[in-house]
Amino acid sequence: MATTTISETRNQTEAGGDQCVVLRDVGWDDYETLLRIRGDRSVPRMVYLDGSLLLMSPSFSHERFASRLGRLIDGLTEELDIPCIPSGRTTFRRRAKKGGVEPDQSYYFVDESPAGGRPDMDLDIDPPPDLAIEVVWTHEADEAVEVHRRLGVSEVWVWEKNRLRILHLDPKGEYAPAEHSLAFPALAASDVESWILKDIERSTTAWAKEFRAWVRRVLIPRTRDEGAGASGQP
Repeated sequence: MATTTISETRNQTEAGGDQCVVLRDVGWDDYETLLRIRGDRSVPRMVYLDGSLLLMSPSFSHERFASRLGRLIDGLTEELDIPCIPSGRTTFRRRAKKGGVEPDQSYYFVDESPAGGRPDMDLDIDPPPDLAIEVVWTHEADEAVEVHRRLGVSEVWVWEKNRLRILHLDPKGEYAPAEHSLAFPALAASDVESWILKDIERSTTAWAKEFRAWVRRVLIPRTRDEGAGASGQP
């Protein structure tokens, strides 16, 4: 590997902090070498953008919110009968875009895998995911969001400070904030916030059952006739 520069260390010492290190002047070949060295291990997670490489080991709190957001998507797609192929923390990257990213969660809303029978995604051939989710705990998501933009991900959710930012890719190829999801048009950011924070310290099992009941009771009628449903708060 070529020589790189460690220009910044974000090694969070407070309880619940993500462990982060930023490397500068990392070539694309070096980035791919590090991916191969990591292999199938789940950490460190990597975000590559224009020669800058973020290495991140997520904290328990980070993973807790990422998991709950994933469970929320599971409930939505199953109760609304939306075809879905989860792509999880797949490494999405393109040399031509000088970017690579591993979202906290990602999804294709299709019946069949975009990769067909191939074991790995190749964004030179395959489309990017329809939805990517980024959880901000003790690191920023700006680099990850920029990579998603360059790759053409149509919708990104950014969870930060107990708030959800929904971003839609506009015709000019830029992200614009939105109140509702592209994938789930009747779902508002405020709905997601209320449900993600509800009973956050307790078991997810009862929460998931209650959320699914709300989808059947509130969101499905709202989907059929937006504006005529009940209150979106749990």
